[in-house]
Amino acid sequence: MSKKDWLYYLLLTSSAVLWGSSFIFTKQLLNVAEPVTIIFSRLLIAGFLFLLICLLFFRKDMKIDRRDIPTVFAFSCFEPFFYFICETYSLTHCDASVVSIIVATIPIATAFLSMFYFKENFTRLNMFGIFVSFTGIFIMLFPAFLNATISALGVVLAFGAVLSSVGYMFFLRKLPEKYNPVIIITYQNLIGLVLFTPLLFLITDAPEIPHQITALFSTPYLYYLVSLAILCSALAFMFYLQSMRHFGVGKANTFTNLIPIVTAILSFFLLKEEFPLYKILGIIIVITGIFLVQKRTSKV
Repeated sequence: MSKKDWLYYLLLTSSAVLWGSSFIFTKQLLNVAEPVTIIFSRLLIAGFLFLLICLLFFRKDMKIDRRDIPTVFAFSCFEPFFYFICETYSLTHCDASVVSIIVATIPIATAFLSMFYFKENFTRLNMFGIFVSFTGIFIMLFPAFLNATISALGVVLAFGAVLSSVGYMFFLRKLPEKYNPVIIITYQNLIGLVLFTPLLFLITDAPEIPHQITALFSTPYLYYLVSLAILCSALAFMFYLQSMRHFGVGKANTFTNLIPIVTAILSFFLLKEEFPLYKILGIIIVITGIFLVQKRTSKV
């Protein structure tokens, strides 16, 4: 395994750590604002900050070829817009444990997309590793899953989140590599901001919007909001995009199964949540599965 591979493994792990920490940041912000207000605010900060960076340092690279504009718009619609709607509203009909297990099938879905559409090299051992990693997630969430509330609409919406993620990966993978990741993430955040603006006014009572935004931009919540915007909505996606270009969609996406592990560990240290033996077992299985996905042997 080359030093370059290890660098991209580090970037993928960093993305998972940042996305995993986003749940902790969001949990704090939910004390003062609704989810749609939070994501609107984080996109507002990330979008305009990265737009300023692009205008200062990447002005000549900002132009998108006309034939690539539909692709940029498509993956920006799938994530964060469609993904957020499906995941958020699935949680109003199903318990979080059910939604989390369904969302954990995203690496499986993207692996099949990678093999059959993008013709990426996956071995039997790699595919086995994906299912092993999913099993680890299931073990971590199994006790909560036993007494969970399940509804057909909630399950459909959760799988809508899965399809949204797959759609995002599909169009992102089709985008030519000539574009700087900073440019791609900037457009993704700005388009997401445009899409979420009318949704904010449709979902939230108009008099509540300024109160919630003021609260989000006040101490100490501004720290969590800026962390979400810069670390999770920008840097994490940049790290992932660079790594996806190196490893391919399927193998890179398996690292997203590290997200619930990061969340569980941070919740233990920061929120004083329990960390029982079954979670430790699940973590070991998830990491084993990710390791198997990266192994290179004979092709399927």
